[in-house]
Amino acid sequence: MSDGPMRILCMGYCFPPVASPEAFVTSKTMAAIPDAAVDVVTAGASLFPQPPDHSLDDYVAKRFGRIERIDGTFLRALGKISRLPLRPDRYMLLTNAAAARAEAMGPKTYDCLVTRSQYHSVHAAGRQLKKRHPSLPWIACFSDPWSGGTYDRRIPLLSAFSRALEYSVLREANALVFPTAEMRDHFQSHHPDPDISDKSHVIAHGFDPELYPQSAQQRKDGPIRLGIFGTFYGPRSPRHLLEAVDRLAVDETLPDFRLETFGLGGEAFKRELAQFGDASDHVSHGGILPHTAALDRMAACDILIISDAPTPSRSIFLTSKIVDYLGTQRPLFAITPQGPTQDLIERVGGWSVDPADIAAIATTLANAIRTVAAGQAASSAAVRNEYRIDNIGRQFRAVLDRVIAEGAQDT
Repeated sequence: MSDGPMRILCMGYCFPPVASPEAFVTSKTMAAIPDAAVDVVTAGASLFPQPPDHSLDDYVAKRFGRIERIDGTFLRALGKISRLPLRPDRYMLLTNAAAARAEAMGPKTYDCLVTRSQYHSVHAAGRQLKKRHPSLPWIACFSDPWSGGTYDRRIPLLSAFSRALEYSVLREANALVFPTAEMRDHFQSHHPDPDISDKSHVIAHGFDPELYPQSAQQRKDGPIRLGIFGTFYGPRSPRHLLEAVDRLAVDETLPDFRLETFGLGGEAFKRELAQFGDASDHVSHGGILPHTAALDRMAACDILIISDAPTPSRSIFLTSKIVDYLGTQRPLFAITPQGPTQDLIERVGGWSVDPADIAAIATTLANAIRTVAAGQAASSAAVRNEYRIDNIGRQFRAVLDRVIAEGAQDT
């Protein structure tokens, strides 16, 4: 290991100001590694269809060193072409450029390489770099499934190529990091050989207390404010939540409440809402908020809501949004199947209900509203603190120390 701080070369296509949950997760996680200097190779925000989010610009500038962003007129078309049939994803076209940019940064001067996906194609660039520098310890991190995911659509030849790349990354990386044990097991089940158990590590996403209002906000008089943040898409629909609100809107024994929603797809959400006449007076859509503004708005809510899609078996996901919610110290209500999200909600002291149980959604939400209105909601500070980003950073540092030490023994 080099003298002074650990030098880390991080490659990930989602990094601020790219407006995506993975960008926020990567910046917080990598910045929290103790006694480390982190440089980054990433994709420019112009390569993505959504407008950039500059709310973390100062946060990133204070915590990272050199940041190389890949851009170009041809590459900007990547974010504009819908349903581009590339696997594992459209950003596979960045592989050579990303590897070349990382090579120019002098990999031999770093203690380790970290690749982070969402956008699994970044691991192809990391793999190229590892081949050129076999003694450079490589840690590959996965926030989402690769093959066999909910939204995975098979394409002849391309899907086979993607699965082979996934296998190579799992086999060749020195260490693998997953946000949940269920995610780790999903990868292992799709590639039983090689056995990845010895080099797999489960490190959750974390929240940074510095990004929230520093004075605790007390509940204000008026309606109970329910907040849900994020985009509805595919099987993740607002219908079940709106059905529950529609039922509760006519319950005269219930304290007054309002549901505020934020995220992409406002027009589609409003069309869905129009089908629930009684709910309309209780629900609003606030559009898209910059990340730090969203954290502020979360902290002003009385109850924060997660609404996940139903799954045929135990879920493997712990959405990063619920970790953002933990930083607010607000009561949590989750419409979610059995899995890591439900487990966390129950541990922290919130309310959870299966998305398939429509009647229970309304009943449980009514219970949550009454409990909060009575000032009786409580949550576990000890469980919340497990997800503080400084704790997550120390866990990540321990993995890096171990992998680097093992590499030194092999040389």
